Amino acid sequence: MTTPVTTPAHKAPRRTGRRAAVLAASAALIATPMLAGATTPAMAEDGNTYFKTEQEVYNFINKSAPLYHQEAIKGYPVSGQDSQKIKLQDVEKVYPHAQALKDVPTALGTRFNLPGSIPTEGPDIRTSSSDDKEPWLSSQDAKSMCGQPSQKKDGEPMPCGFVGVLDKAYPKMLGSSAVMGKAQFDYTTQATVGQDTSQTSGWSVGGKVSSELTTPGGPGGGKAGSELNFTYSESTTTTNKWTTMTQQTNKYDVPNGISGWVEGRANGGWYLGYIVYKLDFADGKGNEKQKMVLIPARVLIQAPGNSVPMTFVKRQG
Repeated sequence: MTTPVTTPAHKAPRRTGRRAAVLAASAALIATPMLAGATTPAMAEDGNTYFKTEQEVYNFINKSAPLYHQEAIKGYPVSGQDSQKIKLQDVEKVYPHAQALKDVPTALGTRFNLPGSIPTEGPDIRTSSSDDKEPWLSSQDAKSMCGQPSQKKDGEPMPCGFVGVLDKAYPKMLGSSAVMGKAQFDYTTQATVGQDTSQTSGWSVGGKVSSELTTPGGPGGGKAGSELNFTYSESTTTTNKWTTMTQQTNKYDVPNGISGWVEGRANGGWYLGYIVYKLDFADGKGNEKQKMVLIPARVLIQAPGNSVPMTFVKRQG
């Protein structure tokens, strides 16, 4: 079994600039994930506990859904990718491609090694997440190529995966409108997990979360709420798959003169890094060559040891 890259937060490399501050704040919250088989409580807001700062929210969720600083995904991350263009220059600031190339064989397996007996070109480092067409294979995109048969006779299917470092822990997915106290209201939470049934060979495992937060409307009563669907990937370190959360109704007491609301946070993190694949190629004359390709990407990955997709917390400000 391949040992995943699990660099502790306190050993993360030093960074500079605004991105460093974000990573430092996230890294400070990372703890060792629970062992396989450990009991994981259903994640919901903690009784009458109210949080005023992001740090308090992070500290609370981190107790039951700790994250690794580094993560890896075997196969193409068809689920959970950020739809926004991810630029190489932004990834390089936090995770240089030279380090990623060193991590790949350890995180993803020996199939990513480049044997010295075959001429090597590259590495082929792409400029952004949209730069994913392969010139050696008629400009096919990475998603189409992952897991396809080798261009070499008796070669293995093309290996691909993702390696990255934590960019944002426990992103906010849902939020109610703020209510000024003194007030009390009921709110209902639910999250349903569905696996992606269209996955094929070469794609990573993941799925879709359909989440709902329902709170009262205005002073006239009635119900108003928000729904959000998001996709996620499972990493090489995943020990518990996410399962559907039961519907729960809770009360929120907002103190006099205080603004209060409810938030739904994903029990996972956005990871910034590279989709990587190794291309082992033979032309019509039997001439062989190989290269490693790295494509910038940002992927939402579930917390490895937690069994539910979201935590709902009470906020005050």
